[in-house]
Amino acid sequence: MNVGYWIAVVILGFLCLLFLCIVFLLRKQIIRLRQFVETLQESDTSIMVPVDFQTPEIGKLVDEINLLVEKYRKNLAELQRKDEMIKETITNLAHDVRTPLTSIEGYAKILKDSGGLPAKDLEAVETILERTDTLKRLLNQLFDFARLESDSFEYREVPIDLNAILRNTAVSFFSNFEAKGQEPEIRISEEEFPCVGDPDAVTRVFSNIIFNALVHGHTNYSIASWQEPEAYAFCFQNDAGDIASEDLDRLFDRFYTTDKSRSKKTTGLGLAIAKKIVTHMGGEIKAQLMDGLFRIVIKIPKEKDGIMAWMRKKLMI
Repeated sequence: MNVGYWIAVVILGFLCLLFLCIVFLLRKQIIRLRQFVETLQESDTSIMVPVDFQTPEIGKLVDEINLLVEKYRKNLAELQRKDEMIKETITNLAHDVRTPLTSIEGYAKILKDSGGLPAKDLEAVETILERTDTLKRLLNQLFDFARLESDSFEYREVPIDLNAILRNTAVSFFSNFEAKGQEPEIRISEEEFPCVGDPDAVTRVFSNIIFNALVHGHTNYSIASWQEPEAYAFCFQNDAGDIASEDLDRLFDRFYTTDKSRSKKTTGLGLAIAKKIVTHMGGEIKAQLMDGLFRIVIKIPKEKDGIMAWMRKKLMI
């Protein structure tokens, strides 16, 4: 009786120990699966799901996950290949069209400056110049975006004053505002906003945003800048026009435009380029819609190194 009892206890203990081992191994395998999925989310990897404890169910699950991962890798590689083809096509298109476009513009300018053209012909020449200027701007945006996407855009790192660049850019659009019969409210801080960056890239950001406001807005224009404890802030405002709240999350997507008919001669790349450059500078750019007004707000972080470089430059001068 005692022997049978102890044999039963030993067998039961062994079964409990075996059960605990199986549970431990299953838990370990589940943890490995979770870690693998997390790694896959963070970066592309060629590693397949490892198997520490094999059961028919676990084996089938791992096989299914590995097949799914392999399919995901193939689809991702195909998408990347197509994306590279698109970028290359855009770059080649911009290069190939620029040369004949420059010639057309040159001949049109010669005709305009030659004098003696009838009023009707002069009007036609001015239309040609206007259209070539629009096409040049569209091509430049395509070319810039292709370079930004392929990381071939060369940024300069020099001491700059963000406020001075904003003032100069705003002044360059004065005639455009006049043509619309509008005078923007300018509230640009008198302070210097020292930073290290590419002045041409920053100018492109401000220019793209102001041009976008001129194309899509009609009234209530304002351009402002101010300092926050950790950042320089810039705000560009105009009436909301045809912009809806559902557009806000997509305004910075490439080729997206609220002008569904594409009648406003824009590529939908201006804000996408602006976001790329601002992000490169460590900043953020957001679109806001409030009380019938549309705003784009940019915040560029203050950097001690940038301020020190600015001070050294000023002292050298």
